Parts: sequence; C-alpha cells; structure tokens
Amino acid sequence: MTAQSNPYHRMTANVCLLSTCGAVMFTVNAILIASAALVGASLAPQPVYATVPVFLLFVLNMGFAMPASLLMKWIGRRAGFQIGAAIGCLGGVLSAYAISMQSFALFCLGIAMIGVHNSFGTFYRFAAADVSSEEFRSRAISYVLAGSVLAAFLGPNIANFTKSMIVGELFAGSYWAVSFLFFLEFLLVSFLKVPDLNSEEEKKAGRPLREIVLRPLFLVALGSATVGYGVMNLLMTSTPLAMHELGLGFGKTAQVIQWHIVAMFAPSFFTGHLIKRFGEMNIITWGLVALVASIVASFILGGTFISFVASLVLLGLGWNFTFIGGTTLVTSTYKPSEKAKVQGFNDTFMFSIVSFTALMSGVLHHLWGWYVLCAGTLVPIFIISGFLFWFRTQNKSIPSAI
Repeated sequence: MTAQSNPYHRMTANVCLLSTCGAVMFTVNAILIASAALVGASLAPQPVYATVPVFLLFVLNMGFAMPASLLMKWIGRRAGFQIGAAIGCLGGVLSAYAISMQSFALFCLGIAMIGVHNSFGTFYRFAAADVSSEEFRSRAISYVLAGSVLAAFLGPNIANFTKSMIVGELFAGSYWAVSFLFFLEFLLVSFLKVPDLNSEEEKKAGRPLREIVLRPLFLVALGSATVGYGVMNLLMTSTPLAMHELGLGFGKTAQVIQWHIVAMFAPSFFTGHLIKRFGEMNIITWGLVALVASIVASFILGGTFISFVASLVLLGLGWNFTFIGGTTLVTSTYKPSEKAKVQGFNDTFMFSIVSFTALMSGVLHHLWGWYVLCAGTLVPIFIISGFLFWFRTQNKSIPSAI
C-alpha cells in the first residue's frame, strides 16, 4: 500500500496541514492582539473605542460561523477554507491602507474581514476531528492547536519588527505582513485532502438542533469552552492597555503576549494525551483552576512585568484545557449528519460571548481598571464550575450522546 493510499498517512498529512494553517491564523491573531487596540486608540475619536476593532474581529467570527459551517457542508472544507483565506488577505490590505489614511472606520472594516476569515479558520479543529479516527480525535484537535505555538514567537515579533517599517505609518507594515500570511494560508489549504461528504451528511437533517443543544452534556462542553475563551479574551485584550498605563513599553507587552500564546498552545502537544487518560471533565476542571490561579497571581504580584507574565501564562493554560476539553466533548454530542449545524451553533454562541468580552474589555478597563476587571471574571468561572460539579455528581460517566 502506498503512502498516499494509506489511511493513517492520509490522516496525519491532513492533520499536519491543518495544524500549519492554524498556526498561520493564530500568528495573525497574535499580531492583532499585540497591535489592534493600540492602533484603535490612535485612530479612534475617543479612547473608550480602542478595542472596537478587536470586538469586530470576534463579532464577525461569531456572525459568520453558522453560514461558514453550512457552506462547507455543501462545497467541502478545502473550498471553504480557501474562501476564508482570500477574504482575510483582502482584510489585511485594507487594514494597512486604513492606517496610511488614518481612517478608524476603514481599519474596523479591515479587521472585520479578518473576523470573517476566522469564522472559517476556527473549523480547522473540527476538520481535524472529521478526518481522524475516534481514538485519535482528541490528539488531532490538540495537534492542530499545538502547531500554533509558533504564533507565540512569530506574531508579537512580526508586529514589533514591522511596526515602523513604513515611516510615519505605525503598524501599517504589520498589516501588510498579515496580508502575506493569509496568502500563504491560501496556498497551504490547496493541498488539503478532506474526504468527500457522504450521502448521510448531504441528505439527512438529523435531530432538531434544539434537542441536541439543550442536553446537559452539550451545555457542559459549550459552557466550559465559552467561559474559558471569554475570560481569556477579556483579560488578554485589556493587557496591552493595562501595561501601557503602568509605563511598561510595547517591547515588554509583546513579550507578555508571546509567553501567553506559548501557554495557550504549547500544552496542546500533550493535552490530547491527558484527555485520553483522564477524560474531558478532569481536563476542563484543571483548566478552570488555572484560570482562578491567573486572577490570584495578578493580585499577589502587583502591577509588574513578572505579574503580567505569570498571570497571562496561567490564563493561557486555563484556556487550553477548557477549550480543547470542551471541543473534544462537543464532538461526542452529534451524529455525522448533524455536525454542520451543531458545530456552527457551538462557534456562533461561543464567539458571541467572546465578541462581547472584546467590546467590553476596553469599556470596563476604562471605567473600572485592571484589578476590578480581573476580579469580575471570577463570577462566570464559579458559575460554570458549579454546573460542572452538579453534572459530575449526576453522571458518574459521560452519558451516550446519541
């Protein structure tokens, strides 16, 4: 049997490609995390609107998640990912042009287009689950995110290296780099070989969406991933503003974001193995503990560089465990014919919350300050922890999803 026809080789090749494409996407996101709020603050009519571009990044991700999922059900994963990469490339060009023209509205539009790209790109993890065997599924999802550890080093450093590349147009060079990265992603997804949709997926509607998403197992999966992502995004988006107010330069901010992203993705090399050994519920629980530890660290260590590093590293670890644990759990809640609508609903709901946290991050930071913002995130963490505890007491093992 040749390497091309060997199912295992085909599976691992697809996962490697998806991992690389995910790394490109998260590299771009790292550039935006490090720079978008600062660009927004320099272009916006009022400082309170500084994080509006980041809000648009996530709200467009949310708004197009269901359409992107349903579109890929009919045209296939590869064509869908190519459409997303092309839109992202145009968004990078428009963002760079907006900085040159000093237009806040155009910059918001460019970032919004990158959000549309992300609505396709976030399905890289589900595509990996689709092309993998059941035994390999949690590791495949993990490996797709693990490849993004490169983003921790590439993203902030690309932003820092290119921010002054065009004289008098701070960060314009960074967004030309974003456009190039999306062009590279377009080329990479062209080599993806995802199996054609089978007749069951094409024709059967499956159970009503309401019936699936109201099951406690799905609510645990969705809730844990959403809280982990929402808390992480709220604090991560506000970090550059907090560090700037404390007099910590952009170079230090870039380092903090770098180590935060390392903590988000580096554990993915073994998170899948941990899920296989200890189960999704335990991994999610550990993730929630890490999120609480992140908040505690920010208070204990004070407003120092080390404080931000420690807090953001724990924040990244908590996101990794809750997000991968929740995503893996979601894949056990639907039949093949139901995956497009369930995956679409999952990401639509999750990124609606993430979008809200991106918008409110700048507002709450402006009104309350860094420490009150940190303390406030304990509320959703404790709520989902209570629901998880209730679920585990009612179910000694994960119930059958279908």
